[in-house]
Amino acid sequence: MRDGLVARQAHDAADPRGGPDGTIHKLPIVRRIPFQRGRARMSLARRQFLLSAAAAAGSLSAQRYQPRPNVLVIVSDDQGYGDIGCYGTEPDAATPHLDALAASGVRLTGFYANAPMCSPTRAAFLTGRHPLRCGVPFVVDSSPGVVGLKGDEITLAEVLREAGYRTGLVGKWHLGAAAESLPNAQGFDDFYGFHSGCIDYFSHRFYWGLEGGRPSFHDLWRNGEEVNESGQYSTHLFTREAKRFLRENKAEPFFLTVAYNAPHYPMHAPAEYVARFEHVTDPERRMHLAMLAAMDDGVGEILATLEEEGLRQDTLVFFFSDNGATIEDRAGRGGRNTPYRGYKFSLFEGGVRMPAIASWPGILPAGKVRSAMCAGFDLFPTLAKLCGAELPTDRVIDGRDIWPLLVDGARSPHETLFWKRYDQVAVRQGDWKLVKNPILALGEENALHGADRTFLSNLADDPGEKTNLASSHPEKTAELEKRIESWERSLER
Repeated sequence: MRDGLVARQAHDAADPRGGPDGTIHKLPIVRRIPFQRGRARMSLARRQFLLSAAAAAGSLSAQRYQPRPNVLVIVSDDQGYGDIGCYGTEPDAATPHLDALAASGVRLTGFYANAPMCSPTRAAFLTGRHPLRCGVPFVVDSSPGVVGLKGDEITLAEVLREAGYRTGLVGKWHLGAAAESLPNAQGFDDFYGFHSGCIDYFSHRFYWGLEGGRPSFHDLWRNGEEVNESGQYSTHLFTREAKRFLRENKAEPFFLTVAYNAPHYPMHAPAEYVARFEHVTDPERRMHLAMLAAMDDGVGEILATLEEEGLRQDTLVFFFSDNGATIEDRAGRGGRNTPYRGYKFSLFEGGVRMPAIASWPGILPAGKVRSAMCAGFDLFPTLAKLCGAELPTDRVIDGRDIWPLLVDGARSPHETLFWKRYDQVAVRQGDWKLVKNPILALGEENALHGADRTFLSNLADDPGEKTNLASSHPEKTAELEKRIESWERSLER
């Protein structure tokens, strides 16, 4: 492929959204974008780290596990705590394959996203750094060419690749579409998916938030080349590509992230999945469950492929959702964060406490529940150490190794966790949690006012954050406010 080759895109005159009505939009001329399987505009420090990591990888001690484990990370999108069967908070949540995964390993009940929305959560997972520290504090603009994750950040994909892993990403990226931000420039050898925040499940076009009359655009790519598979349900495509990656790379250690778009809007599902939930009277809940079922079936197919290829015993599988269920108008109100308060964009538990599962047969115990506090950015140091990769030493890594927590039920490596979104800021210390300027969901109408702008909870007694204890515990409130101030100052260094 020639770098920089750009061909014109054919546009249909019909509604670009297409999708469930069967409309297929053909793109007879393929667009290509410049990309490099490696890294774009790299800082000297980053280059030196990666070179030293490659040299050291052979001698680092992952010798407890030989061969080193394969790693499969599955990420869902806007799946709330109540949208997974094995957590038992909503009886209609039907996710048998995720439930089986949990039964085979460890279910986490104290796992947090590092932000209440997608881009920052994904950036934290890939860099091991708080979203404010790695430069992705908010949702990245989905427009083509926008910088998201910068080229001088070092990702989990990069450190594992330098340690000898084949790296792949299937599904959602949402960390920028500028050359330095694309998946292939951030350490992924193989990419199949979309760059923006979401796509139509059938036409694979992005058409949200386009101001000034900008046209919608098609957004499905294999590495740097646009692919046209219009009319095919994207959840099924991502499952297909994950299975392909596993079969093609089974002879070497691999790191594969499968980032489903489901159940993020637009609310699309094949008719046969909707039919499974005829008994659900709420149409928005019915569609939400149908989308989850399609994704869950995909998880089942991927796990079956690991078994068929003789890879399951050598593969650590980790699943988590990127943020809580949303109640945005374009998504409806089908998602559930039960038993927690708040939705996507909120720093109450419903926005940031996530379902998460870790499974590695024969290594991790089966059927265990871990309640200790941990977060998405902990996966970076945990997986790097497990796979014999070297962590960068020229920057702050906020995540901590949670392997002892997973294996033995050790206590949390964190004394505190912090979150920040605009003027919302929160801290959890033990059972105490303080949220400043809280909102329940996106929109000013969902903001809390008066005394509740400083909201203190004890999660052991009140996991739903219903009662504000700030006035009755002024010393604890002041202590946590000081911790927030100190943390915010640390981000400036």
